[in-house]
Amino acid sequence: MILFLLAMLFIILNILDITTTRKVLKNGGYEANPIARLLMRFNLFLPAKIIMVLVILLIMMTADEEIGMKTGIICCGIYLFIVWNNLRTIRLQSQD
Repeated sequence: MILFLLAMLFIILNILDITTTRKVLKNGGYEANPIARLLMRFNLFLPAKIIMVLVILLIMMTADEEIGMKTGIICCGIYLFIVWNNLRTIRLQSQD
């Protein structure tokens, strides 16, 4: 059950990452990740993001429970930080 909730949280955080990143870019910000910048330049960011999410979910669901949980916790932690940073950037952009 916890693994399922981690998987759902991972999906939600990735959706929030996409939406908040788009808002930052729309407000004049920039993408700090050089790989993501390159993918965006060739309109491959969204397909690559979907594939990455599916691969991580596959690892979470098919590996033994301990590895699946650790993978989920680490990935959710990374994306929680990314979304928090994007929201902070949006707030700072709105103050300018």
